[in-house]
Amino acid sequence: MKTILCYGDSNTYGLRSDLTTRYPRDKRWTGILQGILGNDYYIIEEGLGGRTTVWDDPVEDYKNGKKYLLPCLDSHKPLDLVILMLGTNDLKTRFSVTPFDIGVSIENLLRTLKCSDAGLDFQPPEVLLICPVPIHSVGNPDLDQMIPDMDERSRMLEHYYKQAAEKYNVHYMNPGEQVEVNDIDGIHYTEKGHEIMAGLIAEKIREIFG
Repeated sequence: MKTILCYGDSNTYGLRSDLTTRYPRDKRWTGILQGILGNDYYIIEEGLGGRTTVWDDPVEDYKNGKKYLLPCLDSHKPLDLVILMLGTNDLKTRFSVTPFDIGVSIENLLRTLKCSDAGLDFQPPEVLLICPVPIHSVGNPDLDQMIPDMDERSRMLEHYYKQAAEKYNVHYMNPGEQVEVNDIDGIHYTEKGHEIMAGLIAEKIREIFG
């Protein structure tokens, strides 16, 4: 059995489009992925709303993805694969970072993973870096203040994520516009979006493990 850790933010957690509750497990991309891959795989959900790459959030506590990554790896090892999908929350104004900075932050997490002993036989696990799905403004003034220029800046991540994946020799996937996000906030996946994401990741996992 292959053990896969999915380390992400609210879209890995499965926050609904109404932003109040969580999709049921069989509607979240992680749960759908488990169903597609079957009993030869064990999918571990580690999604947290607001999680960043490496930044301490001055408004919300315990959102720094770097600080929890090593304990998380230790609690679930041995792992065959870690799926890393973070970066959208880094776009918030409160962090004052650029897409370039977010790319460097992702490199920080990749170094952590590549130096860990969380894989089989105390080796590093395989890593799949997924570029966050582009987000878009829905004309909500509060959201536009929280994440300014979100359309352009979220699309700029792809360049830096691809570079990071090549630099650290990890698997890479960019779902791009294929995954549907809602029109309530322009950030979180619809049910259809979760289905599409699960299918794309399942195809990539099969490619990784042959």
